Amino acid sequence: MLTKTQSDKAQTMDGGAAIVAWLKSAGVKNIFSVSGGPINSIYRACAHQGLPLIHTRHEAAACFMAEAQSRVTGKAGVAVVTLGPGVTNAVTPGMVAMLAGTPMIIVGAQASTKSAERGAGMAYDVLPIMKGVTKWAARCTDPNRLQEYLDIAWRKMWAGRPGPVFLEVPTDILSSPLREAPATQHPPMPGLPGIAAGDAEAARALLSGAKKPLLILGDELFWSRSSRITEAVEKHGLAFSTLRLARGIVDERHPRWMGPAYAPCNATLRTAMKDADCIVLLGHHFEFDLEFGDTVGPQARIIQVCSDQELLHRNRRADLAIAASPADFIDLLADMPELGSDKAWSDGLVTAWREEHAAQLGEGDAAGMHPLAAVDAVSSTAPENTIYVTSHGNVDFWADARLRVPAPGRYLRAGQSGALGAEVPYGAGASFADPDAPVVVFVGDGGVGFHVAELDTAERYGRAFIIVVLDDECWGAIALPQEQSFGETYEMGLPRRDWSKVAEGLGGRGYFARDVKALSEAVADAIASGKPAIIQVPVRSVISPYMAYIS
Repeated sequence: MLTKTQSDKAQTMDGGAAIVAWLKSAGVKNIFSVSGGPINSIYRACAHQGLPLIHTRHEAAACFMAEAQSRVTGKAGVAVVTLGPGVTNAVTPGMVAMLAGTPMIIVGAQASTKSAERGAGMAYDVLPIMKGVTKWAARCTDPNRLQEYLDIAWRKMWAGRPGPVFLEVPTDILSSPLREAPATQHPPMPGLPGIAAGDAEAARALLSGAKKPLLILGDELFWSRSSRITEAVEKHGLAFSTLRLARGIVDERHPRWMGPAYAPCNATLRTAMKDADCIVLLGHHFEFDLEFGDTVGPQARIIQVCSDQELLHRNRRADLAIAASPADFIDLLADMPELGSDKAWSDGLVTAWREEHAAQLGEGDAAGMHPLAAVDAVSSTAPENTIYVTSHGNVDFWADARLRVPAPGRYLRAGQSGALGAEVPYGAGASFADPDAPVVVFVGDGGVGFHVAELDTAERYGRAFIIVVLDDECWGAIALPQEQSFGETYEMGLPRRDWSKVAEGLGGRGYFARDVKALSEAVADAIASGKPAIIQVPVRSVISPYMAYIS
């Protein structure tokens, strides 16, 4: 236990305690981890300093939970893992966070410096691996410099586009006493560049001449918020679409919303990108969900705004690329006189999306409900503040275009990397980030198997989230395109397993729902129970518009 006097504190505080003290000063609310002897000093420090420790079932799940917390709160998540395979289990979440642009600190152990290069148990040089999946990875071998290294990690994590960072600490450094008590203080957030006068003038001129402007809101607006987006949209009558972390940055029930900015599942967006004479892309670049900008019409003038200059002009050359905070550009747009654009064109986009959205509905069959009927039944039953989670399977692509997200941090989509397995830990992580909000995970009968044991983690800590397993008895995202292309499938079948009983065995609630009424009742009962739950729903195996388009 830490003593009261400064001199005694300096003698008893070790490297692990210095790390925990720094994390608390940075505003970290909890740490996700899986136990390992080398990180015991961090565990002890968490107990003594009052920083909650969430002990999960797998290091990958711990890191996914940390990233989910970041996606909900807008603050950095933290995971601590043991050496060797503990760190390599963190590689995929690191890659997911890197591609998504979400800030996360991973602290990984290493064998004692005294046993370096001697073949110590579980020891492996993981730095080359972690450097490939994070913005910054380093090893600290001096306990008195740990907080200095964490300050470096903090700056690297937030600089430009956010992302994950990794700090490796040998076990003897974690347990070594410090020469003096560290002077912990909240690390500063980086400043964001404003818009240069010349860029502002050029933007006003370009926008003033636009007749068919299209507004696409991207990731950076989640981290750099503007309170004037709705004002700008309504003043100019703009049709707008939202990407990834920006889902819900404006309430998507707004009458000017024209669907998610995922071109493969939004034919209206594809048409708009071809016809627009001005595309305003804020806080993002032309990545694969925007078809790399390849389908933008030749007449379109592009205004791209983001603070990370590396993203400017990426894949598609912008006519005006502004290295600045997108929030500042929103202020500029809101302050401009009303644009003389073609309101009928913008209105037509919104109408076209509503018609496209309504036409998505399909019928069920003997195998089960249509996936959209299941998604609609859940979303119509769950309260407004519900957090939804999807990943990168056929089920997720149905949900992507169906959900209307009312607020930031209410939709966590682990789709940037294409990695399955994040869904269940995201659900658990979201329940820790916002315990008052119901959390619903949409996942297929393939993806649920990766980390279903994390229901136990949630139950142990008194948290609740709901996994809706849309069960079509196959790996749908691959099987359906195989069938479409070759007329046959290859090792794609998944026998129906009783996932409701898995939930019960892990301390949660289990349900089996074959129709809309049973599904709605199960959702309501699961939310009321305050327990983690699985609702298993047999569905038709039917290809989503997204998968059909890209296949």
